[in-house]
Amino acid sequence: MKFNPKLIVALLATHSILALAQADGTSKSQPVTKALQGYSNAEYQEMFKLFGYQNALIGGDVSLFANTHMSTLFHTAIISPSKPANPLPTELNPEVGKIQATTAYGQLSLDDFVTNPKSHIQAFLVMHKGKVVYERYPGMKSTDSHLWGSTAKPIVGLLLEQLIDEGKIDQNGTYGQYMPDFKGTAWENIKLLDIMNMASGLNVVESAASRHDPTSLPTRLFLSEFGQPDSITKKIESTRTILKLAKKEIEPGTRFDYSSVDTQALVLLIEEVTNKRLSDLANERIFSHMPLDGDMQLHLSGGDHVEAMHGLVSSRLRNLMMFGMQYTPSWNKISDKKVVSDAALHRIRKEVASHKAFMAGTNGPVFTEALNDYVISNNRQWDDIFPDGDMFKLGFMGQGLYVSPDRDLVIVYFSTSPDTGPGQRYMRPIAKSDLFNK
Repeated sequence: MKFNPKLIVALLATHSILALAQADGTSKSQPVTKALQGYSNAEYQEMFKLFGYQNALIGGDVSLFANTHMSTLFHTAIISPSKPANPLPTELNPEVGKIQATTAYGQLSLDDFVTNPKSHIQAFLVMHKGKVVYERYPGMKSTDSHLWGSTAKPIVGLLLEQLIDEGKIDQNGTYGQYMPDFKGTAWENIKLLDIMNMASGLNVVESAASRHDPTSLPTRLFLSEFGQPDSITKKIESTRTILKLAKKEIEPGTRFDYSSVDTQALVLLIEEVTNKRLSDLANERIFSHMPLDGDMQLHLSGGDHVEAMHGLVSSRLRNLMMFGMQYTPSWNKISDKKVVSDAALHRIRKEVASHKAFMAGTNGPVFTEALNDYVISNNRQWDDIFPDGDMFKLGFMGQGLYVSPDRDLVIVYFSTSPDTGPGQRYMRPIAKSDLFNK
C-alpha cells in the first residue's frame, strides 16, 4: 500500500488512524503463534506488498511478520559472533511463573499472561546471578531474530558513556561543539546531556499524533529510514537534512519529550567524533566481547544507510539479555571486558534527570502508570530509573529490557502488541519478589 499523505491527515482529523489499516486488512491480528509456525511463499509475497512505515505501527499481521524478518526488508549491517558460543546455565524456577500482576485482562500469573493470546508476548526470559531462571517462547522460535525496537537506544547511550569516560566528549558540551555542520541550526547550543535525556526542547517529540503526521520531523525521519519519499519534498531525505529542520519549542532540559530523533542525532555525533560507523563501533566496543547467540542485525536507513539505532536492531532474545547483563555483577560471565564502567553505571542510576522535567510532558505520567510504581525519571537513553537504581527500557509494540544491578537481575521480552507495553506490569513485581531479594 502506497503512502497517502492526504488520507493520513484526514484520518488524524477523525482520530481514526486504525481505519487506514482496517481498510486493507493490515490490522488483522493473527495469534503470535503464526510467527512460530512460519509463512508460505504466498504469504511472504503478500507481506512484502503490504509492508510500509504506516503498517509497521499497527501491531497487526504485517507488524508480526516484519518483527522477525527485518533483515529481509532493510539493508542490514551484520555483527557476527567473534567468540565461541557459551550458553549460560539454565536453572528454571517454576516460582517465577507464579508471580502475579494486574493486567488489562485481570490479575494473572506470569505464566498465564505469557500464554494468553491477548498479551501478544512472543518470548520472555529472566536471568538471575548468571543463570536463566525463566524462559518461554510462545510466539517465536528461540533461534529467530526479533526487532528490539527502542530497547536498542541504550546501545547508543553506552557508546556515549564510553566516550565520556575516555574524555573524548563532554556531556555538558554543546552539539555544535562536536558537529560543525550543525552550527547555525537549532541544535547548535543544546548540551549533549539534554539530548541524551530527550529534553532537547526541539519540535521532535514522538507521539501517536506525530508518528502519523506526514509533516512532523519524526515521521519524516521514519519515512526516510523506510526508503519512502517525504510528503513535502517528494524525495527520500537524509537523516542530516531532516535533523537540520528542527526548531526550538522550549528551553532545553525543562521537559522530557520522548524522541527517536534525539537518538539519531547522537548516532551522527558518535560517528563524527570517532570517524567510524556506528555498527563497527558497537561491534568493537560491545558485541565482540560477548559470545553472541547468532548475529546482531543493525538495520540501515533507506535514505542514507545510517544505522537506525533508535529501534531498528534485531537479534535473538538471548543477545538482548546479554546486553542487559553488561550492567550487572554477572557481566564477567558473558564478556571478556567490563564495557559498562562503574562511573557510567553511577551516572545512569544515581545522577538522575529531574523528576519535574520527567513529569512535565505527556510521557512521564504514562510511563509511570504503565509500570504501576514510582519512577524518578528517565535518564541517558533509559526510559525509567527507579529509587532502588533499577533501569527499564521499553520498545515499540512491547519489547522490554529491565536491569536490576543490585539484584543481579535482567528481564527481557519480545512481543507484537498494538498497545506497546503488555509486559511492563510484571517488571516491578518480578524484581521486588522474595525470589530475587534474598
